[in-house]
Amino acid sequence: MDKDTRIKHSRKAMVLRIVFLLLGNLVVLAGIWQQIHFKGVSIASIIFQLQVPMVGADGGNFTSLYVLLGIATPILTALEVWLGCLWRRKTNRLRYLREHIVLPAVVWFVAATVVVLVRMDVFSYFWYVAHPGQLYEENYVDPAEVTVKAPEELRNLVYIYLESMETSYADYPSGGVADRNRIPYMTKLSLTEGESFSGEGKLNGLMPVEGAIWTCGSLVSQTSGLPLIVAIGRNSMGKYDGFLEGAYSLGQMLGRFGYRNIYMQGSKIEFAGHDRFVSSHGNYEVRDYNYYNEHLRLPYKDYGVWWGFEDFRLYEFAKEEITNAVQDGRPFNVTMMTIDTHFTDGYKCPLCGSEFDAQYDNVIRCADRQLEEFITWLQAQDFYENTTVVIVGDHPTMDSRYYSELSKKHKDYRRCAYTVILNGAASFRGDKTRKYSALDMYPTTLAAMGFEIPGNKLGLGVNLYSDEETLVERMGLEKLNKELLKHSKYYNKHIIEGK
Repeated sequence: MDKDTRIKHSRKAMVLRIVFLLLGNLVVLAGIWQQIHFKGVSIASIIFQLQVPMVGADGGNFTSLYVLLGIATPILTALEVWLGCLWRRKTNRLRYLREHIVLPAVVWFVAATVVVLVRMDVFSYFWYVAHPGQLYEENYVDPAEVTVKAPEELRNLVYIYLESMETSYADYPSGGVADRNRIPYMTKLSLTEGESFSGEGKLNGLMPVEGAIWTCGSLVSQTSGLPLIVAIGRNSMGKYDGFLEGAYSLGQMLGRFGYRNIYMQGSKIEFAGHDRFVSSHGNYEVRDYNYYNEHLRLPYKDYGVWWGFEDFRLYEFAKEEITNAVQDGRPFNVTMMTIDTHFTDGYKCPLCGSEFDAQYDNVIRCADRQLEEFITWLQAQDFYENTTVVIVGDHPTMDSRYYSELSKKHKDYRRCAYTVILNGAASFRGDKTRKYSALDMYPTTLAAMGFEIPGNKLGLGVNLYSDEETLVERMGLEKLNKELLKHSKYYNKHIIEGK
């Protein structure tokens, strides 16, 4: 081999070495970032979020990732290349590696990729996805085929999804893990005024199940008794035009009885495919950021903070919408979704105090006070007597750094999304704490509104006021999650395609 050829060969080898080092560093740093910020977050939810519209999302949550990959990765790679060159010049050992400089970089990239994928449970995820299951054939009850009986007087429904709200924020004696209670009002609601299906005098809530541990998945699960397992593309669910066409949800069920459905959120409804589900499952009137911006109800045109506008504005708008719905004369279902407590660190609005050192603590405490003000207003209205209120966390927080610090004294704590039902028409007579998930909220909400459900099951969910065992109670959380991930011909054909 002549000199020119050796030089060209050496340059190509160096380029390949740099490329594989760079890729390996990207994988490792991204994996470290994921473990710091999203440790414990399901790979299914990550895959979903990577494929859906991110309209209205607050990009600040990923600033540290952009810095890590865009700045730290090239610097680390350059340092490795420099150290490698220095090592080659000063040692005559390991001649093979000196002559094959690409090999260590390739090994580094492959090893880094495998380790990160194992840490994220990617291999086990795809293993379960590739294996068929019979969960739906054996347990699914199609709500469209159930003859639900309405009460003589239809009750109104106010359904509040609280972003990332979980029971751990309460103090330990109340059922949380905090040294000081971040949610004293919600704790009081659950333990003394409402129902969370706890027989222990402590907070209880939704156990995290696959397909329901991110916002859109939780919305789908709580209203249809179905997990959101398959990823939805920007336009539809793969090649299909609809969104879970075979699902028959709460909005559709209430619409059958003449309810007026209103859906509210302070961000853009296009985010994560919310618009596709809401528009096709209940004829909801949508009141999102776009609506209030177009109707000039915000401080100025195109006003925006965080993900859209603040929760305190959402609550004020909700008072207006509820008041108008009462005057309309029809029974109503007003569903609202907050956003200020989203990771990372939440959004500190003008109403937030500074009683805690960490911003997220203050934002959570602020959310508790805002909810108290809204529920106090609601309970003072004449129509409240005939109104059931459901308050739920959509999922436990994804801010793993915050939770790790909060729970350092209670590492074995069983995390649950906050849940309470106020002014329900049904009574829970059990003396033991029920284990349940978002899947069970659909029939339970209807039961709380006075509806009678033959068999007490809808979708994969169970009416918690009944004696029927939930899937979590019958199968255990770990086994249920495995079954939910398995490939299902029934789900694909009857739920996704609606055939």
